[in-house]
Amino acid sequence: MFDKSVVLLRLAKLDEYVSRLKRFEPVGLQEYLGNQDMQAVVERYLQLSIQVCIDIANYIIARKRLSFPFEQENIFLLLGKAGIIPNDLANRIKGIVSFRNILVHDYMEINPEKVYGILKHSFNDFDEFARASVYFIEKQEGE
Repeated sequence: MFDKSVVLLRLAKLDEYVSRLKRFEPVGLQEYLGNQDMQAVVERYLQLSIQVCIDIANYIIARKRLSFPFEQENIFLLLGKAGIIPNDLANRIKGIVSFRNILVHDYMEINPEKVYGILKHSFNDFDEFARASVYFIEKQEGE
């Protein structure tokens, strides 16, 4: 059975994390690179935002009884193929699982300039993923 509250609770957390990240949107690259505390906060909220998206994707895949992909990195492509999220979004965000793994496990290899780039360009993707998830759960209620 599909429980929309599972997705809605996670979307509320995603909104909270993205709102916290948006505070850093006006920060310039040099200021960002010169402030390790800011880098740590941004990395953590990016990690949490990505994890929420992964959790929602995995929940939808399980509840729709889709075949889990061999590699976790392909969960968003699977959602795109199933028509749950737009294919162009799936292609844009397919690499965030690997990026989250770097934030969590390969912290010695974090490139602050890459994190800054993701910070500057991820808001629309998170928002679009949230909208697609809401649209999907609303469709589930009608079925």
